[in-house]
Amino acid sequence: MLGRRDYTTRELSDKLQAKGFPAEAVDAALRSLTADGLLDDRRFAAAYVRTATQIKGRGRFRIAHELQARGVGKGVIDDVLRRLGPDDESQTIQAILAKRRWPARPTLADRRRMFHHLLRRGFSPDVIAKAMRGDVSDVD
Repeated sequence: MLGRRDYTTRELSDKLQAKGFPAEAVDAALRSLTADGLLDDRRFAAAYVRTATQIKGRGRFRIAHELQARGVGKGVIDDVLRRLGPDDESQTIQAILAKRRWPARPTLADRRRMFHHLLRRGFSPDVIAKAMRGDVSDVD
């Protein structure tokens, strides 16, 4: 299974147990794979963050939630997301605004609609507001 893509430890454990392997054998296999470096939650999380930000245009809150749902530990998530700079999020928002042909003078309804769209993608309200105003250099 690891030949096709990376899995988190929990995902692989769930898949193997669903196929009927005993829990002791699954635990032993996971320990062996981890020791050999073939199974690494930190590597999985780093790759997931790269894909989610650069390709899918997601924000840090949504990425954290998705990684947590896949079984990645909070410490690993925090560490991987710490490497994501605030400029990365603002650039992603700017790319989304450009792709959606954000008008120079948006109406209040347009602003609300875009704000909620960006919230659903996982960006913080502060970063969204600053990026929509064009304060890219001031994003924290």
